[in-house]
Amino acid sequence: MPAVASLSAPSPSPASRRRRLSPAAAAASLRRAASGGGSSWRSERRLMSELERTVTAGAAERVIRGYVGTKSERAALAALSRLLMDSDPLAIPFYDAVTQARWFKWSSIHAAAVAALLEVNGSTGESRSLISDSISQHLQSTNDVALFYCDLMAAFSSRGLKDRAMDFYTELRSMPLSGRKTYMSMIKSLCLMGLASEAEEALKEMVSLGYQPEAFQFGLVAKCYGKSGSLVDMERVIASMSDAGIRLGTGAANIVLSCYSSCRDHSKMLAWLKKMRKLRVAPTTKAYNFVLNSCPTLASVVQELGPSLPLSTTELVKKLKSGSPRTAEAELVHELLASSSVLDKAMEWSESEVKLNLHGFSTIAAYVLMLQWVDVMKSCTLPLEVSVVCGIGKHSDVRGEPKVRELAQEVLSQMGSPLRLSTRNKGRLVAKRDRVKQWLASFPVPEESKDQSPDASSQQPFIFTLFRKVGQLFSTLA
Repeated sequence: MPAVASLSAPSPSPASRRRRLSPAAAAASLRRAASGGGSSWRSERRLMSELERTVTAGAAERVIRGYVGTKSERAALAALSRLLMDSDPLAIPFYDAVTQARWFKWSSIHAAAVAALLEVNGSTGESRSLISDSISQHLQSTNDVALFYCDLMAAFSSRGLKDRAMDFYTELRSMPLSGRKTYMSMIKSLCLMGLASEAEEALKEMVSLGYQPEAFQFGLVAKCYGKSGSLVDMERVIASMSDAGIRLGTGAANIVLSCYSSCRDHSKMLAWLKKMRKLRVAPTTKAYNFVLNSCPTLASVVQELGPSLPLSTTELVKKLKSGSPRTAEAELVHELLASSSVLDKAMEWSESEVKLNLHGFSTIAAYVLMLQWVDVMKSCTLPLEVSVVCGIGKHSDVRGEPKVRELAQEVLSQMGSPLRLSTRNKGRLVAKRDRVKQWLASFPVPEESKDQSPDASSQQPFIFTLFRKVGQLFSTLA
């Protein structure tokens, strides 16, 4: 375990005060940094490894200052975000080093997270000093202060400091509030704290003041009620969306499915999926993840990956029907499989390659999508190469563990697939057309299978169809 360095709360330079980052930009910066990518991700892993080997606070501080002084803004913020998300005490000296960088821009989210971490580590005075300095030096308007209090509520409550989070809420409520963004941020923070009734009051107040909420705010409040077991209140908030003029589009449908998935109400999810199909609202990747992740029998099947693993959609539905006490679970999967919208979006066609992109899918959703993909590929006219892109684990729950890749390799191996790990891209499985055709020919073509190839799909670009037909003509003449 690396040594803990306890440094004083930093005093930002005059240049940094002039370059204050707006709350929206700060949030976007934190999301970008957290997503990592490329060389910054690899350098971050090397940094974490080096910090784990340090034995004194001074050594850790030298490593941190050397890293921040030589790396790009993106790489430094990615590392800071990682440390803050893990509530690592080394985030405190790291933040101090970041404030000294020439590119430093003050961020409400970062400052709130560091203040909470200082308090967790017993440095209450330094935490309060950082908060007061942030307000006096960086925040010019009441709305800016209100947004900072919302970030403080979220940061402190997520680290178990509920009483301090409530103190910030009391301060927030003592201020004259205005602005749609302020209410949106307050609702989000209250839901993170588990205060569903207070969040609903803020939502009603927002509507009464003429600030139009989005489906997302209703979803946060509904999900908060659902997590606490208040399903009646959850459904009441969902129903109130239409009263607020929010129509059932893709975003609203995802929110509703997310609410029902949080309490595993399969019958309600099934009813919503059928309603979506009737209204021609196609499921999205998020909906696919929400629904399938809520199926315990399916989750156990994917977790075991044993010899009895279903290797087709038909086998999967049969297994769920026979092995699940919840009949709606099998019906849910069957309803999702009836739509090809998620698969269509995940498949990328060109004249030289067809690619299944599994980025953004959980392991459970990736498994079901692969079965659906194999069914469709049986009736496709294939380009020269077939690949499955599954990544190397940068966005896994445990970063760097390629769970989706491991699952894809195991499932395809059990199917006898020729797809193998690319030597040039460790996050991609690939095979040539002829070998894939031979493999797919060993499967029976389902009767209800539709031709999803670009030749039969109006969604594929005309030029790809033309290339394919010309290729077929020359192969016939040869």
